[in-house]
Amino acid sequence: MSPRIASHVSLTLAFLALLLCWAVAAQADAIQATLYVAPNGNDDSSGTAAKPFRTLDRARQAVRKINTSMTGDIVIVLSGGTYRTSTLAFDAADSGTAKHNVIYRAVSKQVPIISGGRQITGWQPDTGNRWKAKTDLENFRQLYVGGVRAVRARSGKLGGDTNAGRWEFWHNPSRGGRLNGAAAVGNKGYRTTAVEMADWHNISDIEFCYVGVEPGSWSWSHSRCKVKSISRDGNRAMVTMLQPYFTHARSKAGVQVKLPDYVENALELLDEPGEWYFDRPAKTVYYIPRTGEDMNKVEAIAPAVETLVELRGTLDRPVHNIRFEGIVFEHGGWLRPSTIGHCDVQANFTLDPTPGRSEIQDGALRNPDDENVKSPANVVCHAAKSIRFDRCTFTQLGGAGLDIEFGSQDNVVSGCRFYDIAGAAVQIGDVRKDDHHPDDPRKIVKNNAVVNCFIHDCCVEYMSGVGVFAGYTEGTRIAHNEICRLPYTAISFGWGWGQEDAGGGGYHQPYRYPTPTPAKNNRIEFNHLHHLLNPMMDGGGIYTLGNQPGTVIRGNHIHHSTRQPGGIYLDEGSGFIEVTGNLVHDVQTPMNYNNGAQNRRATCKEHDNFFGANPEAAKPIAAAAGLEAAYRDLLEQKP
Repeated sequence: MSPRIASHVSLTLAFLALLLCWAVAAQADAIQATLYVAPNGNDDSSGTAAKPFRTLDRARQAVRKINTSMTGDIVIVLSGGTYRTSTLAFDAADSGTAKHNVIYRAVSKQVPIISGGRQITGWQPDTGNRWKAKTDLENFRQLYVGGVRAVRARSGKLGGDTNAGRWEFWHNPSRGGRLNGAAAVGNKGYRTTAVEMADWHNISDIEFCYVGVEPGSWSWSHSRCKVKSISRDGNRAMVTMLQPYFTHARSKAGVQVKLPDYVENALELLDEPGEWYFDRPAKTVYYIPRTGEDMNKVEAIAPAVETLVELRGTLDRPVHNIRFEGIVFEHGGWLRPSTIGHCDVQANFTLDPTPGRSEIQDGALRNPDDENVKSPANVVCHAAKSIRFDRCTFTQLGGAGLDIEFGSQDNVVSGCRFYDIAGAAVQIGDVRKDDHHPDDPRKIVKNNAVVNCFIHDCCVEYMSGVGVFAGYTEGTRIAHNEICRLPYTAISFGWGWGQEDAGGGGYHQPYRYPTPTPAKNNRIEFNHLHHLLNPMMDGGGIYTLGNQPGTVIRGNHIHHSTRQPGGIYLDEGSGFIEVTGNLVHDVQTPMNYNNGAQNRRATCKEHDNFFGANPEAAKPIAAAAGLEAAYRDLLEQKP
């Protein structure tokens, strides 16, 4: 058993207890048919226990032949091991019928892994302690070596005197010393005395990365801009950035990029154990092993697929009644930043780069109606109903973990673990026109739930992402989750800064909607949220935007956020929200309001909370928050 598979075994131990419950339930809910899948199976076989299929797609095709008028659940039993796949796509024809479910379930004590990864093999020694290997993959942004996410080659943190418009481009001592004396050159790029950059390999693949208002500071936005070219000008190098995306990042509302905090994805920056670089033209991967790694034996995997699983229905024919139980989803990628960069506005939503989609409002570049672009997930539910993920794991992903979007309703994510994900863990709804003012009520994302999940160590590459994001949604319930060790916010609800609410918000806008958004009746309750905002700022355990009548924030335990404000944060436009029975301590500002425009603070009811202290009377709140007893084993599982 490989170390990577062994790391998931603890998931199945707790899963066994639930199997007994499922077995009891199966006596009441008849099983119409059982199909079997194993990595060593054969797609030309019959799909029985003795002759299993090899792929999940083959099992999906077999389901279509027997699910038109179901008399009981159809169960697809998955043996442990890795199922390497292109996108596994489900639509309405793959659904359960007659109120029965199609269930993809792990075999007892085994861990099935749906992977979009491709192994990198044939490693050979290169110069120094560096190794290299060929691949036929066109591009990828992640590499996992021995089950650990490797670090894309990057510089050390930059610093400098930004008031004088100059900065110092530093490397750590082991990174080739000091490169100093660079100055910003407007919206075209930069000028630097690090003239050797003009001789670097594959210059158009280099990315400049920004995490603060100035180098060395912090913000809520983590952007990256691509280099177009670097040329010599005497004893300086002229860095020209890719347009129009660099100008967008320099002009967007919120945080505009200035001088970069670090540089990423250059072979010349590859100098520390655990770092890697992909030379795209040569299709060669370079890697410096960590102590004890044998490149002749270690497993190295790169994502070859962006969407691992897609459940995509339509409004007339939604995909529905499909369940996933005890399955691991890993090794999905995401390549858009490699093409145009990542011009982050907030929460990993970027400025829409489509020509004509941006305009100057209040002196900054914005998308009309704040219709920014979502950073997509590797597992997607679109026009999906009554889909369940029980005791599943989402890990080693290059996008977000799970999207529940466009007309998806009555879906449940329960007892799942999300970690080691490049972006957000779960995203519910979106911020486009179909979300804030849909022309068909069936488009509304509503009555979805994320409960008893353990979400930690996510947003590891796109640090402005959040644990759970919900846009303009109705009846969303986020309850009894533990969310921790994130660079920014744990739970973010709403969008638009009040602009798309009935009558508009506090900013200039060309059009004001006379009707409200669908955002209402959401519940954020009994969550344990801690060790957040490291290194980002201007977020918290729970963050809201816009009017959300009937929404309740209650019974949450929030503590130990590194930067401000850190607790419960009702930001611009937040209205008609009740905040009650929460315990918030060891943060800079337990209850933060920034919703004074239109006197919306007066519409919010804050009462019976414990802010800034942890008295005896608050102990029941801490005891009730977080995972319920049947799911606390998730906290004991190792990566």
